[in-house]
Amino acid sequence: MKKHKVIIVDDQRSVRSMIKRWIETDPNWEVVGEASNPFEARDLIIDKQPDVMTLDVHMPEMDGIEFLKKLLPQHPMPVIMISSSTIEGTSITLEALDAGAFDYVTKPSGTPESLIEAKEDLLSKLNEALHYNFSHENSLKKSITPDSGSQKKRTSFKKKLILIGSSTGGTTALRKLLEDADETFPPILVAQHMPENFTALFAGRLNAELKINVVEAKDKQPLQNGTVYIAPGNYHLSVQKFAGDLYTKITQTDKVNGHRPSVDVLFESAVHNDIASSSIAVILTGMGSDGAKGLLNLKNNGCLTLGQNKETCVVYGMPKVAFEIGAVMHQLPLSNICDKIREIGSK
Repeated sequence: MKKHKVIIVDDQRSVRSMIKRWIETDPNWEVVGEASNPFEARDLIIDKQPDVMTLDVHMPEMDGIEFLKKLLPQHPMPVIMISSSTIEGTSITLEALDAGAFDYVTKPSGTPESLIEAKEDLLSKLNEALHYNFSHENSLKKSITPDSGSQKKRTSFKKKLILIGSSTGGTTALRKLLEDADETFPPILVAQHMPENFTALFAGRLNAELKINVVEAKDKQPLQNGTVYIAPGNYHLSVQKFAGDLYTKITQTDKVNGHRPSVDVLFESAVHNDIASSSIAVILTGMGSDGAKGLLNLKNNGCLTLGQNKETCVVYGMPKVAFEIGAVMHQLPLSNICDKIREIGSK
């Protein structure tokens, strides 16, 4: 059987050796080259034509973000960033995702558990990368409906809640989806697959860039219009009801579908609190099936459900499963989802 090819780019030999050992435990993959800087990496890419590249977020001789921006237009491929969990490392990783990186793996802290977790995460994301949609950016550009130049009309929402689930490619998709949202929108709860330390910075970046208020969710926050609540990494986000009012609920119960936060946990909480019929739920790009069953349960309880279409997904996994089991009422390009939310939310 033909093996999938990967190259490792990291200035530390010890880190390259560790990543190589991890990858070579999977018989479907082979490491065809290692590079200590972007210039060596460029030559390797031309010579070896790898399927995937792992890239350290801190690169010598050339900024990693600059390298991605120069590389990907000429050699489109999934790039998995190897990130530290420091504030600086997290910030660079989020910039890399904006620049077109496929996904990221956080470096282990050194404990046996963290080593195993990082290895499994990398192997999982290598296999996810085989489903990478190379044309999603072009499809996204084509799907944008020409605007007349006038501002979006303010919407009088009748729905009380918007629920969103996303994974691989979701950081960029969420920004694009929410760029036209404003203070008239009902509370928006988001379960994006992300580790600890990343979500607070991600929420802060979105808050600085968007018209709508974005926060990392805390426990028992009253839900307010015009605010997006991002599930904190390594915690589940749910909605709960007290005396008729809606609040966040943050828990650290077992992972669901291998994830914490889990999209299914968020979606099911709206059903359990009898607010599905006054909600809109959206499932975005991502690998696997998290959120599909929850979305179907929402739909069966009166929720209006939307799914991102294949052409604009980085990975058409979660929306695909949801669509195939009949959970998606409207499947749309990413650029049209916000307008659809306005349309159906006011009815």
